[in-house]
Amino acid sequence: MSSKVLLARFALDGHDRGIITIINACREKGMEVIYIHFSDPKEIVKSAMEEDVDVIGITSSMGQHLYIAAKLAKALAEDKVDIPVIIGGVIPTIDVPKLEDWGIKKVFGPGTSPEEAVNFISQLTGARID
Repeated sequence: MSSKVLLARFALDGHDRGIITIINACREKGMEVIYIHFSDPKEIVKSAMEEDVDVIGITSSMGQHLYIAAKLAKALAEDKVDIPVIIGGVIPTIDVPKLEDWGIKKVFGPGTSPEEAVNFISQLTGARID
């Protein structure tokens, strides 16, 4: 079984080096990756439902992680969508408990290896990786 992952970056966030690295690492391990830019977290939910993904991953490097995570959690709940969400980027450790309280399964900060993210995604989905 292969995982299908939606990875998303806020349209105004120009920092994409980390997410591109994760995209490539996921693809190298046989995962299907959908990559989008979004202006509103509702777009993430819509794309996740249309693509029937197993995991949603978002990145934040501009300090908007709490706003995005709160809006995303609300949109998922409103649409009754149960897809695990992970987040990476420049996230202050003080914000991690709040993100986890909102249902974020894992927060990946600077220095996280691509392998760590890929392994966590495979654990979430139960998929074997190559």
